[in-house]
Amino acid sequence: MELDHTSPTSRSPSPIQPPPTPSAPGPRATALQKLYHDAIAHVLKTCNYTNFSSCFPTPSRQVPGSVKLLHEQFTEKLGESMRKEFDSILSERNVISSLNELDRLIEDAKRRKSSTTTTEKGDPVPAHTLPARQLYISHLAPTLGKLSANVAERQEVLNQENEETMERIQQQRNDIKRLLDGLENVVKDLNGSVDALKPEEMEKLREEARDADEVMRE
Repeated sequence: MELDHTSPTSRSPSPIQPPPTPSAPGPRATALQKLYHDAIAHVLKTCNYTNFSSCFPTPSRQVPGSVKLLHEQFTEKLGESMRKEFDSILSERNVISSLNELDRLIEDAKRRKSSTTTTEKGDPVPAHTLPARQLYISHLAPTLGKLSANVAERQEVLNQENEETMERIQQQRNDIKRLLDGLENVVKDLNGSVDALKPEEMEKLREEARDADEVMRE
């Protein structure tokens, strides 16, 4: 007779794994995405052409088409950058699946509450008579509670990172304003230099330019 040398521990059943969490956004993940996209839309709406052009009065008067094109490119790049950074944070921190797990936990809790029955005397139903899934969820309640707290903490971190992103965007806008202000000063200096030239000096410069052009053509 052959002896069974299989370890007793190998006969124990494998631990039950939690059901997979869908990757598609659930109610809370969808609400979070909508909230952020609405915030982006509000920021871009605030940075309209009227407000944007008021920061650069001289270029807006002299080259309005260029300033309008700059505004369109700026808002497009700004919105694209904010959306990409938000999607990257969602992916890196596994926010979608965590929120989906929270949705599942809450739905299970609601179903347990609605399906809980009592005996005629009002005593709770014995544990051994409860469905296997309900016992399973009850066993995981502490772990899922910690997960819910982690999701809340991640949301707080995400909000803080969004604020930092808005600060960087404001700093970039200030940098652009300083650059255009410097350009505006250069234009003023050039205009002042042209106004300071005497008519005979202007005519001499024109003749020199024509002579130089003829030499280049030869």
